[in-house]
Amino acid sequence: MSEGKLAGRAAIVTGGAQGIGAGCARRLAADGAQVLIVDTDGDLAQATAKGITESGGMVAVLVGDISKQETAKGMVEEAVSRYGRLDILVQNAFGVGGSAFGGGALEVEPEGWQGGIDVLVSALYLGAKYAVPAMEASGVAEGFDTAPYGQIGMHTGEPPKTEVGRIVNMSSVHGLLQAAGMLVYEAGKSAVIGMTRQMAIDFGPLGITVNAIAPGHIITEKLDAMWREFGNEKGHRLFELQYPVRRLGRPEDIANAVAFLCSSEASFINGVTLPVDGGLSIQLQENIVMEVKDYIQKNPDIRTVFDRFEAMKERS
Repeated sequence: MSEGKLAGRAAIVTGGAQGIGAGCARRLAADGAQVLIVDTDGDLAQATAKGITESGGMVAVLVGDISKQETAKGMVEEAVSRYGRLDILVQNAFGVGGSAFGGGALEVEPEGWQGGIDVLVSALYLGAKYAVPAMEASGVAEGFDTAPYGQIGMHTGEPPKTEVGRIVNMSSVHGLLQAAGMLVYEAGKSAVIGMTRQMAIDFGPLGITVNAIAPGHIITEKLDAMWREFGNEKGHRLFELQYPVRRLGRPEDIANAVAFLCSSEASFINGVTLPVDGGLSIQLQENIVMEVKDYIQKNPDIRTVFDRFEAMKERS
């Protein structure tokens, strides 16, 4: 696929086998980028890649754990070897085990803490460490003309570097708002926001922007399966009522935002965490409770994905 606003650019999408990552891989490829999907699930990654190829996109797969240094280094080398360059890094993978998601500081075991932080935080450091030099070496992709430096203002000396690369880190509304009993995930997703800001300062002068996305409740394949097993239609509606747009998110919603941040149109956006959450995080919580109170009282048989925790306890 040679046409599109990202034509000529090469992208890595971690955790690209399914869900948000797959949505991002499909969208970047549809916009003309050459995509490398990195994931621990090779079968799912290949299935996603097949769909992209059948739609005319260019994609490859690398199986590996992005929290490991050898994978981070290897994925950059693979992208450069296969496509001749690297322009975009979407750091989406967050495959933490269930024990790491659950519990506060008193419940989480040290190995659960370390395993979660390795994937949620350390992997992003490793990705940037190896991707940024490759982006610098690649330079600006052919055909990506930048606005003349002297177009506005008073200038002396050489123009700044621009359009060299894009890094998009996946945070969450859990990085903006905290939930009880989820220490590892909340700490990790909050750290993503801080890392994004710091990286934006370091890499902006190199012509590489760094931004983050904070998704709301996105119905991925896994989450849809959990809803169908543990929730019901009334519970699903309860979640929708908490969103001003009155619906939950789709992977495509996040992919659209990622594609924009990777485009030339976003060249002056750097260090931003963009909530893509239908307005969930802008609301006063007291009002949300009062708005959904009547609905809950009228529907006592509500079941949601959160009921899976009780179900798991009963099964054990």
